Amino acid sequence: MTYVFVNMAITLDGKIAGAFGEKRALGSEADRREMDRLRAGADVVLWGGATLRAAGHAARVRDPALISEREKRGLSPQPANAVITASGGIPPKLPWFEAGDIPRIIFTGHEGALAAREAARGRAEVIVPGEGEGEISAQGVAAHLAGQGYERILLEGGGGVHWMFAEAGLVDALHVTLTPLLAGGAGAPTLLDGEGFPASRFMRLALEEVRREGEEIFLRYGVKK
Repeated sequence: MTYVFVNMAITLDGKIAGAFGEKRALGSEADRREMDRLRAGADVVLWGGATLRAAGHAARVRDPALISEREKRGLSPQPANAVITASGGIPPKLPWFEAGDIPRIIFTGHEGALAAREAARGRAEVIVPGEGEGEISAQGVAAHLAGQGYERILLEGGGGVHWMFAEAGLVDALHVTLTPLLAGGAGAPTLLDGEGFPASRFMRLALEEVRREGEEIFLRYGVKK
């Protein structure tokens, strides 16, 4: 059964990045350890195209102890990586393409198919919706990943990808690191972007865990279906 969970560090005003596109990690080393722990529990880490272009590299577990635990459970040392990109515009020289120990999947629509295949050059699997299926959807992505045995799907940004899955009712849990920062900016990306829900359809969450490390607060919410 597919399980979709989000992990994201946010500022106190709910932003996941600044308004001017600077590359900056919001969280501390404690947040990086939490990221490692959650990645170790995932079958696949899923990003949006902008997140991949900003990161450049593969999403991987770095803690040898967590890697060893995965292997003891019969899993591969690293979770697979997947990306959703409508344009297919991924720079072909990104180190992400050279992570030979990590399966890589690109989901794109018909308009982005050519660009995605040219960027991948056989180094990643490119998935395009079939005839009559319309453009890429959260349901289609989740179904394809589950069909390949990737049932625990970790979303790590951006807010548009989170929205795609949330709007489809597919998000099961959120892990949020609240950092002691204020970013401002009406156009700065947030934890959940997209069109937004009307008040009658706001997502209802259940607070399942709260812990503090230094000046950060780590929160875990379950989604009330």
